[in-house]
Amino acid sequence: MGNLREFQGAEAIFIDANVFLHHAFDGRPGAADFLARVESKGLRAYTSTLVLEEVMYILLIQAAGKADRDGKAGEDRKSAIRSVRRYFEYLGVLKACGLRVLDLTDADVSAALDIVSEAGLASADACHAAVMRRKGISHIATADGDFRRLAGVAVWTP
Repeated sequence: MGNLREFQGAEAIFIDANVFLHHAFDGRPGAADFLARVESKGLRAYTSTLVLEEVMYILLIQAAGKADRDGKAGEDRKSAIRSVRRYFEYLGVLKACGLRVLDLTDADVSAALDIVSEAGLASADACHAAVMRRKGISHIATADGDFRRLAGVAVWTP
């Protein structure tokens, strides 16, 4: 396990949802610096459709919750969707700079069950690990220490 700032980028790296969410919410410098390196086309970075769904879900929940706390519950859906669209525009920039979004396949979901059994990961994390295995990716950018239980996976934290 290493600090994401130390990742040299010679090998492919999978980006977990929490890296995007740290960037979106708290501007954690490690996450922001890492994604800036993706923007500069200096990394072979990958994520998955499932990660993007997780990011969308959390962004929607956070934006709706903020609108509700501000007494604007009637506007929360439209406002939340606008906020998520803005962040997904940024993700579009990352994709234009080389971030590759991998599909989650039926075979990945089946393999994930074995990973849940072997390493005790949550189902979504096991799906990420299955996608990584299928694509031969052995590095992950994540704030989730559970991935340390996977043999042969280097965990890089923001």
